[in-house]
Amino acid sequence: MTRNAIRLWLIRQIKIGIVVPLKKRRGIYCFADHPPHVWVIANILYRPSYISLETALSYYGILPESIYTITSVSTKTSRSFKAMGKEFLFQKIKKEAFCGYQTLSIDNNTVLIADKEKALADYLYFVHLGKKSLNDRLRWEKVNIRKVLGYLKKFQRPALTQWSKHVISRNH
Repeated sequence: MTRNAIRLWLIRQIKIGIVVPLKKRRGIYCFADHPPHVWVIANILYRPSYISLETALSYYGILPESIYTITSVSTKTSRSFKAMGKEFLFQKIKKEAFCGYQTLSIDNNTVLIADKEKALADYLYFVHLGKKSLNDRLRWEKVNIRKVLGYLKKFQRPALTQWSKHVISRNH
């Protein structure tokens, strides 16, 4: 099949609703009747990235609320995308802090997700920057505080570490 034939086939499949574009510019598509899990989509939409912040905190039960935007961190510029009726938000962190994630298998796909302490460290970083508000319902008892502080040091911002120690002592 030629490249042009594939393109025409794809256009037809999209028109009749069999195939859905996830990211038009990069040519990322899925079948409408069997879309991948939203976390799989998040990991594919913007690379490198891993699920973190409110999405991971909710998954681990540290944030007791339902989260509708799929939040991730990346070493690339902050961006947001809409796909499959969901919003995907990617927040930029420095390369030195891009760590502390693990793999999770969802529907035979591998997803990268922050461990619970790294998700909290990422979250505190953005609260400290003023880009997020500190949620007063965080369940601090579910995390290893020493591990959170270790991850915070990766951001190489002494003021963040000091501020976080104060926030943690107030809430833990």
